[in-house]
Amino acid sequence: MRAIDIFANIAGQTLEDGHIQKYGAILLRSGVKGLAKVHPAVVWVDAGVAVIEAAGAYFHYCAATEITEQLRQYNQMLETTLAHELRIGALDLKALCKERKGRQARIERALAANRGQLQLTQKKVRKQLDVLRHMHGLLQEQRLQSGNFQALIGLQVCLDSCVDATLSLLLNLDGEPR
Repeated sequence: MRAIDIFANIAGQTLEDGHIQKYGAILLRSGVKGLAKVHPAVVWVDAGVAVIEAAGAYFHYCAATEITEQLRQYNQMLETTLAHELRIGALDLKALCKERKGRQARIERALAANRGQLQLTQKKVRKQLDVLRHMHGLLQEQRLQSGNFQALIGLQVCLDSCVDATLSLLLNLDGEPR
């Protein structure tokens, strides 16, 4: 099959065509009347060669058409597969988003529960510290009123270690000083 350049001029195509050049040379050699003197067998042989070339071009065209059809079918199969994969990917994405929201809700609930427990623990520790301060005040009063200092000193040491432990717990309850 011949490829024709649609932007070329007719004169350029005429000069490039092999058949036109061949017959043009015969016409120039033989003249217009000389065309009648050309041997008919040569014309028939040339016509046969042209038919064979046309048949070859047609067979190339048929082969290219078949390849094009196969490529279209393969392309359609790829598009179908891609659309299917995209649908599966969208469903997977929706499932992952749902799972992420569920995990996030569980984490938020756990954090809220931990915050509540932390606040409750801090309140209990502060209340215990207030009780220890009150006991310390009572112990100081008892020391001033009483003369038995040995028992009071032992109680004071126990009270001081309890206050230290409570303060340490209050400061390091969640790893940060409060």
